[in-house]
Amino acid sequence: MRYAVLFGLLTYLFSAQSVAAVAWSMHGSLKSEAAYFLQAQSRWDKLQQQLVLKPELQWENWEFRSRVMAWYDVAADINPRIGADVAKYYRHHVAVKEAYLLYGADNFDLRVGQQQVVWGKTDGLRLLDVINPLDMRAFILDDFLDSRMGLVAARVNYYPQTDMEQEIEVLWIPDARPTRAAPTGSAWAMSTAGAVLPMLPRHKPNFSAQNSELGMAWRANLSGWDMSLNYFYGWKDSPNFFLQLPPLPLQAQLKHQRMHTVGGSFASVVGSFVFRGELAINASEPLNQTTPTWSDSVVKKNTMNMALSMAYNKGNWTISPQFFMRHISGWKNTLQAQKKTGFWSLRIARNFMHEKLKTEMLLLASWSDGSWMSRYKIAYEINDQLALSCGADFFCGKRGLLGQFDKNDRVHSDIKYVF
Repeated sequence: MRYAVLFGLLTYLFSAQSVAAVAWSMHGSLKSEAAYFLQAQSRWDKLQQQLVLKPELQWENWEFRSRVMAWYDVAADINPRIGADVAKYYRHHVAVKEAYLLYGADNFDLRVGQQQVVWGKTDGLRLLDVINPLDMRAFILDDFLDSRMGLVAARVNYYPQTDMEQEIEVLWIPDARPTRAAPTGSAWAMSTAGAVLPMLPRHKPNFSAQNSELGMAWRANLSGWDMSLNYFYGWKDSPNFFLQLPPLPLQAQLKHQRMHTVGGSFASVVGSFVFRGELAINASEPLNQTTPTWSDSVVKKNTMNMALSMAYNKGNWTISPQFFMRHISGWKNTLQAQKKTGFWSLRIARNFMHEKLKTEMLLLASWSDGSWMSRYKIAYEINDQLALSCGADFFCGKRGLLGQFDKNDRVHSDIKYVF
């Protein structure tokens, strides 16, 4: 069902076009990646062989763009400490990240098919960028390009012919899907809290018109400032813990709920500095209670999410601090979430040898629970097609989003060939 409409459009367009008029290309990459857990685990986290293919077609005003990723992980076969279900989940994977038709006209673009839609200006944490769910089998360590799950959608970008440079985007997604969390028993499984109760099957959205998500965005450049206003009506990626009373006995169920996200962003370059910011308000966001009853296990509150960022670019240096804050309006002490939470991050990067050698350090810390993460990476481009890299990831804390992975410190390396 997800690809039936796209396949039909391709068939129709090719039947109406001369094959000789079609230009096509194939690009992609091969990557071998290894990651090893330090400390108590002392085992391989990843021994992955990855293939990415990007076939593209072009004729007249039409284009077909796609990105398919497949990999096999040997670590799932040689780790005796992980269960069979977890090993099966990590052993191999094939994902269509993008496969869509693009029609380009003078003042609008139309995209139909599986695609990734990127909103927002900040790095690392997502505020407005909530359209595509994430595959979090490796927590947040994978690049967003690889962890974003493609969704079948129809997207129109309209460019009004005015003196001001601006764009209007309208988005319809019948392919609503939640974030894919790491399975229970995995080293990257999120900690959960709740009563030990019989669990009903998880309720989550699927491909259907009634589960559709809608989005709109306006972007413009005003006196050197890139501005946007955004609205999205969709499903919350993470589920809520509901208690069900009738019929007896008491049971629990994980359910995904809808919410509205409205906000905007700005960005501007001033000399060697880049200033960026985002504001996202989640209206009626469902939140869990700490001591729920069957009638009020989940309540809805408005939450404000804000981010400010600055990047200094001079010579071969990039220094970029960021600040994130989340505030719950009408907070009560019965809520599991704190009234105010947030993160700060610092990214420092420097290039050497005419950008062939690249070094990077990223710090991410929660000022609400004291947990933090640090990442270090060195990459060397042998030529335009072949590159090597190595690095390390460290976690610290006793609780919170980052602290729960305190024993998952690891080192990693990879070699990548681009064709």
